[in-house]
Amino acid sequence: MSAPSVGILHTPGTNSHVETAFAFERVGASARYVMMASLLDGTDRLDRYDVVCLPGGFSYGDHLGAGAVAGARLRWTFADQLAALAGRPVIAICNGFQVAVRAGLFGDGVTLTTNLNGTFRNLRHQPHVVDPAAGSPWLAGLEGATLRFPCAHGEGRFLFESADGWRPALRYPPGENPDGSAEDIAGIVTADGLTFGLMDHPERAPDDDTVLEIFRNGVSAAR
Repeated sequence: MSAPSVGILHTPGTNSHVETAFAFERVGASARYVMMASLLDGTDRLDRYDVVCLPGGFSYGDHLGAGAVAGARLRWTFADQLAALAGRPVIAICNGFQVAVRAGLFGDGVTLTTNLNGTFRNLRHQPHVVDPAAGSPWLAGLEGATLRFPCAHGEGRFLFESADGWRPALRYPPGENPDGSAEDIAGIVTADGLTFGLMDHPERAPDDDTVLEIFRNGVSAAR
C-alpha cells in the first residue's frame, strides 16, 4: 500500500515547509510541496492529496496583514478545492493558521491579531494542554496531555465573536499564555475535528515522540 500523500502549500514567503515535510515523512507519509503558482496555472490541486498542510512562514510578506493575501486567494480563487477537502485531514500551522482563518475555514467569527504585548514572541518550550473534549483525529490519544513545542509569532492572539463551527483543541496553561489569546486558546478544530489550526510549531520538535503523534494521527486518519 502506498504511503498517504501530504500536500504542503508553498507561497512566496513560506519558510517552515522543510521541517513540516520532515515531520510527516518521519511518520510514514509522502510529502510534496504544492506551489501556489502551480495552483494558479492548474498543474496541481490541493484536493489531489490525502492530507493538506498550510505551513508557517510569512506568506506574501504578510502584506495587508498576516495570511491575508494567501487566505483571500484560497477563499475566492480555490473555493472548489477547499470544499473538496471535506472529509480529509487538514492542519494549519502558525502563518498557515492565519491563512486558514482568512480563508474562512473556521467560520467568520474568529480572528488572529497582534500579540497583546505588541511584539514577536519566541519561546522554545511553550506548553500546550490538549483539551479533553478536542474530539479530533489529529489529537487522538493525547487528550489532557501537556505538549511542549516552539512558539514563534507576532500576530497569534486568537479572538472570537462566535464559536459556531469550531471548538478549542489546545489551551495555554494559566499564566503561560504568550500572546493574550482569549480563554488561553492555543489551537482549534472544526466541528468534525478534521481541520486543526494552531499558532505554534509542533514540526519544530520532531524528536519529541509525543508531539510527533500529531502528525502520525493525521496520517492515520487519511488511511
